[in-house]
Amino acid sequence: MQTTRMIGRQDKDTDGIEPESSANFFTGTESQEEEETGTKRDLSAKLPIISVLFTVFLLLFLGFSSIQRLSDSSVTYSTAKHGSWGIFDIEHEDHKPILGIKLHPEDHENRPARTITYRWTISSDYRSPDGVKKKVYLVNEQFPGPTIECRSGDRLIVHVTNKLNAESLSVHWHGLHMRNANSMDGAAGITQCPIPEGTTFTYDFKVEENQSGTFWWHAHSQVQRGDGMYGGLVVHKPSEKIVDVDELDYDQDMLLMVGDWYHRPAEEVLSWYMSSRGFGNKPVPDSLLINGAGRFQCSMAVPARPVDCRQTKATEMLSILREHSSTRLRVVNTCSLAGLSLGISSGTLNPLTLDGGYRIDGQPSSSIGILYPGERVDIIFEPKKSTDHLGTELFINMDTENFRFPNFALCPNQTSPLLIKKQIENMVDSSVIFDYSSSFDLSSAVSIASNEKTLQVPEKVNQTILLYTKTEKLSINSNIPMGFINRTSWSPQKTPRLPLISLPRKQWDENQLIPHIGTHEASYRWVSKTSSSLYLTIYIGGNWYFFAK
Repeated sequence: MQTTRMIGRQDKDTDGIEPESSANFFTGTESQEEEETGTKRDLSAKLPIISVLFTVFLLLFLGFSSIQRLSDSSVTYSTAKHGSWGIFDIEHEDHKPILGIKLHPEDHENRPARTITYRWTISSDYRSPDGVKKKVYLVNEQFPGPTIECRSGDRLIVHVTNKLNAESLSVHWHGLHMRNANSMDGAAGITQCPIPEGTTFTYDFKVEENQSGTFWWHAHSQVQRGDGMYGGLVVHKPSEKIVDVDELDYDQDMLLMVGDWYHRPAEEVLSWYMSSRGFGNKPVPDSLLINGAGRFQCSMAVPARPVDCRQTKATEMLSILREHSSTRLRVVNTCSLAGLSLGISSGTLNPLTLDGGYRIDGQPSSSIGILYPGERVDIIFEPKKSTDHLGTELFINMDTENFRFPNFALCPNQTSPLLIKKQIENMVDSSVIFDYSSSFDLSSAVSIASNEKTLQVPEKVNQTILLYTKTEKLSINSNIPMGFINRTSWSPQKTPRLPLISLPRKQWDENQLIPHIGTHEASYRWVSKTSSSLYLTIYIGGNWYFFAK
């Protein structure tokens, strides 16, 4: 375009006299012959026409190129504007983004144990994970936070720097045994002081040699987990053979963190629950996220709680999987309140393990549930073999057991593409589609005996302890909902304000009602002459638990 404008200016000067070198703009030579002047003037007279034609051609070329680029690519949600999916080039099939977090067991199963170091910076910013703008917590600018992959026996070192404004924090490693590492467990007020603003705390611990499976990490201070401070933690079991570690036949390993989502800040939600306005009813969530992404119907927002919402189109929804192959789905319930059931439109789901690496006797089913907050289940997904299969959809039902009042903004039954071969056009009420006749009830799951020596349960136990749990509102507590265990409720240590782990037992105040089980060696000698085991049953919340020491 710059050349075109120059040509137009050099056709004639302001006096109507052609500049001496105007014709030489193209030829690059200087005319010395007077008789060529007429010829060059004829050429210069045609230059305006050539200039116009060149400009039109250039504009058409640029316009066609832009259209071609737009037709060959697609832009999905960017982290800054519309969620956590980012901008991807999906011109080719292999470049299409997916919602599932692909894991890499091959990098960990056949190597020796080692030390893995992470450096995390905790901050907060606005995101729109389901189309609704909200301030969320970020780890290294990511939401959800990074996924940790390791193997049994690895040493994990995580440097956590708090860049929040006037907020402290701590990180808990949900499900890991943390034996001989209580101070690294992340329970603020119990095992550590919260990490103050502007400081760094280093978590340094070893994953036990005999522990593997699906876990997760999350904030354990205040209610920051409800605003997105969490991530996956997968411990791969080392393989002593070249075959698959669990002798299972699947082609890929994927992580799904599924959780309810509140559009209000978690602090505001908690404040409502603890006030007289809540009448002791637990706040019902507004939406659902899978690995930090969801689809909220903006038109469903209630007038009392207006939101800044961008409607996500069905065609913008990402597929959880890319390959049409057998997949190990590691599902983590990151909900604050709701239990979850999962189902599929075709293929089968075979539950494999619960809460880490505890193998269960699963049966191929079309749906599985209920998975409660904090729980994990590993599932083998076998897709339909039919070549004319159009795609598989994942149905998620939020259990309404604890929903004591309606939230008209929430769609508790949601559909997400598991394998895209066609686009979903509408939200689907999965309660209609769920085939409950082939549903697997997780509460009835039975463990598979390990190859290790199993524990022989005696006919009698040494001691039975009953623990009753309940949430109550009492006038003595200003009708604030509080949790009770055997009619007692816990409050943080006040004087001195230090983690209990760092205080002698005699300095714990009157609110530290930690059960202490006294035993005597003579009480368990009856088991056998060579055994020093203690057997104990505890009744908690309607269930009996058996322990051995």
